Amino acid sequence: MVAQAKPDYGTHHRNALLATNSTEVEISPGENMPRKTMQKMQLKRELGLFSAVNLIVGVMIGSGIFVSPASALERSGSVGLCLIIWAVCGSISLLGALAFAELGTVVPRSGAEYAYFQEAYGGLHRFWGPLPSFICCWVYVIILRPAEVAVIILTFSEYICQPFAYHINYMPAESQEILKKIIALLGLGLLTYINFISVKLYVHVQNIFTSCKLFACLVVIIGGLYELCIGNTQNLTKGFGGSTTSPKNLALAFYSGLWAFDGWSTVTSVTEEVKRPEVNIPRSIMIGVPLVTAVYFMMNVAYMTVLTIPEMIAAPAVAVHCLHLDAL
Repeated sequence: MVAQAKPDYGTHHRNALLATNSTEVEISPGENMPRKTMQKMQLKRELGLFSAVNLIVGVMIGSGIFVSPASALERSGSVGLCLIIWAVCGSISLLGALAFAELGTVVPRSGAEYAYFQEAYGGLHRFWGPLPSFICCWVYVIILRPAEVAVIILTFSEYICQPFAYHINYMPAESQEILKKIIALLGLGLLTYINFISVKLYVHVQNIFTSCKLFACLVVIIGGLYELCIGNTQNLTKGFGGSTTSPKNLALAFYSGLWAFDGWSTVTSVTEEVKRPEVNIPRSIMIGVPLVTAVYFMMNVAYMTVLTIPEMIAAPAVAVHCLHLDAL
């Protein structure tokens, strides 16, 4: 009887563990253990300081500054209180961003809140430990982010259609809504493709469009400053007249402002893609968030210089209406 060789379960078990860990290994014939372990797979660090600042500015400056000013002004009730709310919202965002920067250097993994919850609670219990990070991720992916993207992309479509309003107004109201939704879906599909195809392409597109957004904001700000220089100050001289004292309205006004500042944690969510994150993340936040705060504050000054409170509340596209009145 020929004796059969007993299988080496130890070698099989070690090789299975190595395959599970997703680490490429080189095993020579006749050897049980790997001779050389290659580098663990991870995201490439391709975002420098300039790109990180552009990422923060580009994500923060969006539809919020074109939608929220009307709501914040309506809820606050006065020009003076509304400007204070915008300044406070910028300060709160800066403090939150710095706190996230500290967490991002301590936990240098992509995912922002998900990674921080996983690090804090993941090891406490087999099931309950990962639960906070899962709930956080689920709420963001299923509820918050889709709602935010829907508002942003529909605002984009609204502003795209504004220059052609004269021609579009001849269409039935239902057809106008369908057209805006089609434009929104096309824009969303293009952004999804860019983010999917390449990180470098996304960075280049982000840098270009951030510059364009800043330029558009500067056009609005310069128009408002011009109106101030020629003496058009009657709207701003109302100051704090009509300021609300309702806690509910104040809370909603702050919510509108903070929603416009959303995006300050973006750079910490891609920590693994930032070069020298311990240096570039805090610097990008200290540059990006105050820059956005100054832009938002001056844009609101420009809006309030040209438009009255009822005009701002009623305008479907505040910036376009403001520039139109400047041109007149």
